[in-house]
Amino acid sequence: MGYRRTNSGGSWIARMRGDDNKQRYHSLGDYPKFEDALKAANEWMESVSGVDNHRYTLRNAVDDYVKHLEINNSKQSSRDVKLRLNKHIPTRLLNTELSILKTAQLKRLHNGMVKTDGEEEERKSKDSANRVLSQLKAALNLAFRDERIVSDTEWSRVSAFKNVASSRKLFLTDKQVKALLENTENGLYRLVKAGVLTGARYGELARVKVKDFDPNDGTMELTGKTGHRICYLSDEALKFFKGVCKDRLPEAHLLVKDDGTQWGKSHHLRSMRDAIKKAKLPRECVFYSLRHYHISKALLSSMPMQVVAENTGTSVRMIEKHYGKFTRKDRRQMMNEVVLG
Repeated sequence: MGYRRTNSGGSWIARMRGDDNKQRYHSLGDYPKFEDALKAANEWMESVSGVDNHRYTLRNAVDDYVKHLEINNSKQSSRDVKLRLNKHIPTRLLNTELSILKTAQLKRLHNGMVKTDGEEEERKSKDSANRVLSQLKAALNLAFRDERIVSDTEWSRVSAFKNVASSRKLFLTDKQVKALLENTENGLYRLVKAGVLTGARYGELARVKVKDFDPNDGTMELTGKTGHRICYLSDEALKFFKGVCKDRLPEAHLLVKDDGTQWGKSHHLRSMRDAIKKAKLPRECVFYSLRHYHISKALLSSMPMQVVAENTGTSVRMIEKHYGKFTRKDRRQMMNEVVLG
C-alpha cells in the first residue's frame, strides 16, 4: 500500500501481483485513517484473487446474465436485455473489471441517459434509464451471488429516479373497442380481435402458430417476455380461432398479414394508427390498449386476480399497481358479505 499526494488532496494506492504474474494497481480513495484504507485494500485484493475474477469485466457479467435469462426465463427476454444493455452501456465501461467498478461510473451512465427537451421527454428518458439500471443491477447481483466480486456496495449506492413510471391511464370502453373493430379488416381485424379476446401482447400473437391452438382443451400456447404460458380461451375466443385455423397447416402462423406473411416488429403500427383515427379514439390508444381492456374487463367480471395474471402473462403485483381501481368495488362487495359481530 502507498499514499499518492495530489494538488487536491491524495489517494491510497494498493498494489498486488496476480495469478497471471502481472502487477496490478488500484486507487482506493482518500481515507483519513490508515486502518480504513487497509480494510479497503484487503477487500480489493480478496475480490481479485481466485478464479480469474481479476479479469472478470462488466461485459462478462452482462453476458452471463443474458445466458441466465435464456435458461431461466426466455430467449426473447434475454435477447431484449442484451440489446438494451449493449446499446446504452459504452464499450469502455463494458470493458471495466468488476473489481474496480465505481459508483461514480454507474451514476454517470444513469444520469447521462436523461434528456431535458421538455417535461414529458425528460420523464420518458428517466423511465428508460431506470429500466437500464434495473437490468444492469440484476446482472451485477448475479455476479455477486456467483462470487465474482465480494461486495455489491458500488452499485447499491445508485438509486433509480422517483415517480417517472407512466401509469396505464387509457382504458377503452366497449363502444370504443367495437368502433375500432369496425374500422379494421382482414389481417388487421383478426390481429385486433385476437388481442381483445386474449389480452396477449402483440409480439406473442405475431409468433403463435396454428399448432399452438388446441380446440379440444380450449387453450393457446403463447411465448413472450415472461416466458411460455397456457392461455385459456372463452367460448367466443374458441369459436373465433377455430374459424381462423380452418384448413391451415400446423406450422403456419396463426395470425398473418393480408399477403399471408408473418406480422413482424412494428408492422402493424401504420394500419393501427389509421384504424384508431377512423374510429375517433384517443391519440394515445395503441395495440397495448387492447391488453388493458381485456384485463380490466376480466377483473370487473370478478375473475380472480391470480387467474388473470397467469392467463395474460403478468404478475399480481403489476395488476394491483395498474388495475387496482377495477377491484375496489368488488372488494367492498365482498366485505359486505362478511358477517362481523
